[in-house]
Amino acid sequence: MPNDMNQHPTARLMLFAFRKFEERLLDELGKVGFPDVTLSDLNVLRHLDPEGLRVTILAEHAGLTKQAVGQIAKGLEKKGYVRITADAEDGRAKSIVYTKRGKVLIEQAIHVVRNIERHYEAALGKRGYQALRASLLTLLASGDAL
Repeated sequence: MPNDMNQHPTARLMLFAFRKFEERLLDELGKVGFPDVTLSDLNVLRHLDPEGLRVTILAEHAGLTKQAVGQIAKGLEKKGYVRITADAEDGRAKSIVYTKRGKVLIEQAIHVVRNIERHYEAALGKRGYQALRASLLTLLASGDAL
């Protein structure tokens, strides 16, 4: 990461912060028994509903192609985090559902994310952290107006 961060556009700073968040999440997940989770895995897992999701819908939510999600899902299945099944409504379609190990991974990820957010609050102070969240929500709500 470049030394003079003040020279970067705000969007790039947000991207850098998000990358740091993902690095810490992966590191902490590794420490609690999930060292094989990758950034690609996270991009798919963060969009997977607790009850599962069709590959096509998951690809749309993750901003990836159906083929890319299929490849990542196969890797996640080999690691024991998901199961790829025929969709209940359309047997031609494939759905991805969490396994028991996948559900434990998500529970641990939620715990790790809470700890990271507590760290953010400690670093920014309660008011600063609340202001950051409020500002991000405002930016998201105004996104269509840009």
